[in-house]
Amino acid sequence: MNIINKSFLKLALLPSPFYRSIGVDTVKLKSIVTTKLIMDDRRPNSIQQTRRNKEKKVSMATLGTMLISALMGVFLLLFFGVGNDVVTQMTFYLTVFFFMLSLTLISDFTSVLIDVRDNQIILPKPVNDRTFVVARLLHIFIHICKIVLPMSLAGIVYIASDFGVHGTLLFLFTILLTTALSIFFINAIYILILRFTTPHRFQAIISYVQIFFAIAMYGSYQLFPRMLSELSLDEFDIATQTGIQAYPIYWLANSWQVLFTLKGAAGQIVMAIAGVAFPLLAIFVVVRYLAPSFNRRLGLLNSSSAAPKETAAKTVIEKKSYADWLSKLFTGTKTEKAGFLFTWRMTSRSRDFKVKVYPSIGYMVVYVIILFMNSRSISLADLAEESNKAKFLVLGAIYFTSFLLIMAIGQIIYSEKYKAAWIYYTSPVEKPGELISGAGKAAILKFYIPIVLFITVAALVLIGPKVLPNIILGLFNQILIAGVMLYLTNKHFPFSLQQSNNVKTGSFLRGMMVLFISALVSIGHFLIYSVLPAIALCAVLSVIASWLLFDSIKKISWERIESSYNDK
Repeated sequence: MNIINKSFLKLALLPSPFYRSIGVDTVKLKSIVTTKLIMDDRRPNSIQQTRRNKEKKVSMATLGTMLISALMGVFLLLFFGVGNDVVTQMTFYLTVFFFMLSLTLISDFTSVLIDVRDNQIILPKPVNDRTFVVARLLHIFIHICKIVLPMSLAGIVYIASDFGVHGTLLFLFTILLTTALSIFFINAIYILILRFTTPHRFQAIISYVQIFFAIAMYGSYQLFPRMLSELSLDEFDIATQTGIQAYPIYWLANSWQVLFTLKGAAGQIVMAIAGVAFPLLAIFVVVRYLAPSFNRRLGLLNSSSAAPKETAAKTVIEKKSYADWLSKLFTGTKTEKAGFLFTWRMTSRSRDFKVKVYPSIGYMVVYVIILFMNSRSISLADLAEESNKAKFLVLGAIYFTSFLLIMAIGQIIYSEKYKAAWIYYTSPVEKPGELISGAGKAAILKFYIPIVLFITVAALVLIGPKVLPNIILGLFNQILIAGVMLYLTNKHFPFSLQQSNNVKTGSFLRGMMVLFISALVSIGHFLIYSVLPAIALCAVLSVIASWLLFDSIKKISWERIESSYNDK
């Protein structure tokens, strides 16, 4: 256990005499909380999950989580530059702090909150109920502290430098109230989700929250500074906005202002009182009503009654999906079709795959927004005449949106259920390469072709049919690059390798190399963009090369298949 967890553990155990007075076994309490903190340190946070860097050794996830929280806190300082009064600045700061904290707790701590293994492991042991409950509460308290303190550190330094010790103490009190609101919000969201969906779907929904959190983090750091620099917010006064008096976080900002200055108008004083009372009332509601209701619904996670119906419903829907139609159109053998359909459906079902690849969709959207913001000087006339800026815009859209395809192809061979790969070796498959070829085609059709279709429609509307040859060349260049990546690095069956091997094979560096190659190819494409005969010739060569490459992938023999399957 690292020094951070040790320090928080000592702090949490200081009231040990009080714990003993209410019937808690402090020896067992310390043992349980220590074990939980050690396990937390081995569990990667949501940002680390989206990066493929999981290892078997202790990951020091606690320090990683605190570092990320501290970086968030530095980013939040931007909002102290909004408006010319402290209430406006505090409202913006606390609002973003509230949502960042809520998303972090949902994405990083939900796996702990919904873990019902405590009931199976601890309760059968000689541990009384009070010790069990206090251990759980202390664990939650320590985890929240490890997020809130680093995230508020930069704000504390800023407030201390401008408003002194008095302002800093009030700021800490305001952060505490904001944290209480966040806990209330999270519990309400959990109850709402469990009310309208099955407990088995609950964990899947949380995985999408993790994906959204990773996208929100990336987009915030990329877009917010640009937006703040372009929008004139120096004179913005939030008090003039309609309905702001009903906003609880605005009440908190007024609470800080009134308590710091010890004066204010009647409306400000009322909102200041509400700002203190509402979070305390929210915590009472959580303890009295929401937490028991959540625990009752959480118990349903042990029930398997809802799972078969859900699985059966999915099966019926998938039989009618267009994946079968695409597989008939783009695969030549039953083996290749099997690889295609298996990969297509696994990329939709595998939570591990979605958490690592789907954030790339968000990164791509953010990239498109940045590209649009940087290209606002391009007029429709520039697009129609295909100026250099227009060419750059088209080629950038074609080549650099392939990041999602690169991530998907790099990830389709990994799975936490990798031991199920034994099924490949018991099947009567003569050419295992056909499975790999089918998997590659599924990744291309699912993660790149829809993007190209959207780009094509937009280009036809804005530029006209003359852009089609360049789009076709860019498309098959990217298919060729993806095929090379598949041929050289993925001599493995889909979803057949343990995820930890991802680090050893240097997949991140390969992905960066592929992007670099795409950039070089796009530069060459830019140089011949307006030379139609050259574009047509290169497009034909790219189509032929892509066809020959995937034909070679189909012919990969059993001798060339590499697998890390280990029957331990």
